[in-house]
Amino acid sequence: MKKFVAIIVLSLLSVSASFAGENPKLFKEISRKLKVDASQINLSKVHKNYVVVKFKIVKGEVEILGAVGSQELRQLIVEKLESMDINADADASKVYRYKFNFHVEG
Repeated sequence: MKKFVAIIVLSLLSVSASFAGENPKLFKEISRKLKVDASQINLSKVHKNYVVVKFKIVKGEVEILGAVGSQELRQLIVEKLESMDINADADASKVYRYKFNFHVEG
């Protein structure tokens, strides 16, 4: 039964990012590269599950300036972002703020 629930959570999990209007190419690249396996995380059906991350892109690498959200989700997203190589043009002096929302349906 636990495996069945994990499969449902994985299949119904949607991740979205907001605040990306200033650099749609960067948003598209991060969305394409960000693969999240939240099967080991207990997402709340009552409370919103989100992570807000502030970061810069310096020489193609994500430099995290701060993150807010649940500990498990925050750690997962920060690790994934820090391991990315970014090819999209990004101003190194610009601070980006993305909000990643996680939803469990069913």
